[in-house]
Amino acid sequence: MNNRREALELAARAKALIAQSAFAPALGEVVRALELAPEIDALWAQFGEVIRFFNFRQPLDRRLRILLDRALEHPAVDPGDLARPITSLALSQPADGVLAEPLLLRLMRDAVIRDERLHQLLAAARHRALEHRSVPLETLSAIAHQCFNTEYALDETPAESERCATLRVQASDHYACALYAAYRPLHTMPGSERIAQALADSPLASLAQRQIVEPLEERELAAGIASLGEAADPVSAAVRAQYEENPYPRWLRTQSIFDAAPLGAVVREIFPAADLARVNDSPASILVAGCGTGQNAIIAARRFADANVLAVDLSRASLGYAMRKTRELAIRNIDYRQADILALGSLGKRFDLVEASGVLHHMADPFAGWSALAKRVKPDGFMRIGLYSERGRRAIVHAREFIARHGFEPTPSGIRRCRAAILAAKGDELLASVTRNEDFYSLSGCRDLLFHVQEHRFQLPQIAAMIDRLGLRFLGFEFPDSGISAARYRARFPEDLALADLGKWDRYEEENPSAFARMYQFWVRVPA
Repeated sequence: MNNRREALELAARAKALIAQSAFAPALGEVVRALELAPEIDALWAQFGEVIRFFNFRQPLDRRLRILLDRALEHPAVDPGDLARPITSLALSQPADGVLAEPLLLRLMRDAVIRDERLHQLLAAARHRALEHRSVPLETLSAIAHQCFNTEYALDETPAESERCATLRVQASDHYACALYAAYRPLHTMPGSERIAQALADSPLASLAQRQIVEPLEERELAAGIASLGEAADPVSAAVRAQYEENPYPRWLRTQSIFDAAPLGAVVREIFPAADLARVNDSPASILVAGCGTGQNAIIAARRFADANVLAVDLSRASLGYAMRKTRELAIRNIDYRQADILALGSLGKRFDLVEASGVLHHMADPFAGWSALAKRVKPDGFMRIGLYSERGRRAIVHAREFIARHGFEPTPSGIRRCRAAILAAKGDELLASVTRNEDFYSLSGCRDLLFHVQEHRFQLPQIAAMIDRLGLRFLGFEFPDSGISAARYRARFPEDLALADLGKWDRYEEENPSAFARMYQFWVRVPA
């Protein structure tokens, strides 16, 4: 009992240090806490939260290696948070030892690696395997996982394409199967279901599951999803078509254990200075609009205690992916439907919380979409909204202009050529910053980032005006990076105790243009 209490005290100190960007001492506190009470899931979530800021070199402290090893499998940790520390650790070795790092091989199964140097090593190793079968099967299998995770974003030469077209694959030849999987999805092979059965008890079982069984399951699930209304305008139809071809995001694993709390308790914790009268802790009904492949819906279902979630999206392919992941995690409080946001009036019900993160800015008229969703919120209910920032997306706008000049198309080959051209554009810092975005390293991510058929961007005065027109009350921002921006804002404007003055936030963003590089993520309340 004493160990647990001391561990929680260390975790509280680490939280305060993270808010001050004091990551090294924060990591030390979290490591000590986990040594005292490794059974506390929240400590593992905090470990992932802080370790993602670190680059490591060989030799690595033994305690950290053990914790990274355990974190790779822990459901409270998003493996994407481990990409930077593990990738940097592997790349600190000589080139011929990078792909021998066991932590890296495991990470490659369950995350997208966001490092171009490593991708070059993967492409070279894949080529060696094709030419000489000189790469160990375990390494080749990990490369195949990574290639599938990125939807084969790696460039390949015409000679490689020609060799792949003539590659003879039999389930008994595990090396040939792994080699094919490193260049093409296994479900594209003739008789793929039979091959999946043959590989079920082999070293390639996980590849067969990921590349054959799961895609087939997604198609079956997508076909059975009920519809609340098809796309009602040409822009929505184009957006739907994009996500049918490239469901986004194609996540593998995410943090799936949360300390669940009622909606009211969560909002009070996020906004302690806000006036939250009449907020109760009863079970919440939640609508996730534009749920994509299900990450936000799953987080909502786990984050809010006893919640019931309805998640809707235009794309059946995205919804099939979401349903498969929901079943995989044994989550039973989410209902999925295909729907256009503008058609949700047919629901005839209202919700305690409506989430629309990353969807309104892809509509023909974002305000019309926001207005339609606001009508689906109960009096005194909440909305959690995510919108692109004009200032935060300046590098993306620059990249889109670059793409237009060169005529790259939103096809797999066009996206690969675009990525290569951006990587080769030395001296252009805005383009270089695009290559540091995690979406740059997968085809669906890159298409969503740089080739989207519809994108609006906003400045805070515009958002303030829309909130006013809708009669909503701004509560504040929710920050994905541990409140770092909030701490810096508070230091700049200490008089704004509630952190809710959008005029001051606009001045803050003008001084810190990358503060909302991901997007504005904020909460509003619907008046009674």
